[in-house]
Amino acid sequence: MPWIGGCIFAEAAGTPCADARIFWRADWDSSVVLVEARPVSSGDAEAFDLRRLTAWATVLRLTDGRECLLLSDGARHLQLELAAGTLLSGPVRLHYLLSGLTRIELKTLTLRRLVVLYRRGRFPTGLFPPEPRARRWALALQSYDGLAAGASHREIAVALFGETTVREDWNGRSQYLRLRVRRLIRVATALVRGGYRDLLG
Repeated sequence: MPWIGGCIFAEAAGTPCADARIFWRADWDSSVVLVEARPVSSGDAEAFDLRRLTAWATVLRLTDGRECLLLSDGARHLQLELAAGTLLSGPVRLHYLLSGLTRIELKTLTLRRLVVLYRRGRFPTGLFPPEPRARRWALALQSYDGLAAGASHREIAVALFGETTVREDWNGRSQYLRLRVRRLIRVATALVRGGYRDLLG
């Protein structure tokens, strides 16, 4: 599969969000960690065995033969991109390719999440804090979908905030609801035109 912008989808675009497995390029998403996988015996104390994580693992093989590993429970995820080796032929020792200072926190956070998941068999909720802007982004993209489908601003407001709220507030003294819809559309337009890259870090 070819790269589509900064990401590649491992399944159909109509897949529900909770089931979607989206792979980001390491040069777009600073949280993706480049690794080398070197074979070791299963008794090696430092061995990484993908079979321990099969409940969350999706491996994508690129056209050049390299692999990407996505670990996801639907709500949380982390990703490794292999610069060399394979995860599919038994235990390996992972060698992490880290450099620089500007985005190192995102990569080390990915590694902390990986360590806890591997040791405890669950995603560490404390290392996946809620994104406070997520609801606004979701509303913005819903507004954009409505606009693309030909909906008016009022119809978008009804879809987002309900008929009762729109009936009571759309033509009131305050223009807050109209302004909110316009702001959401502006946010969504910026995201669609490439601003989504800023969300990746």
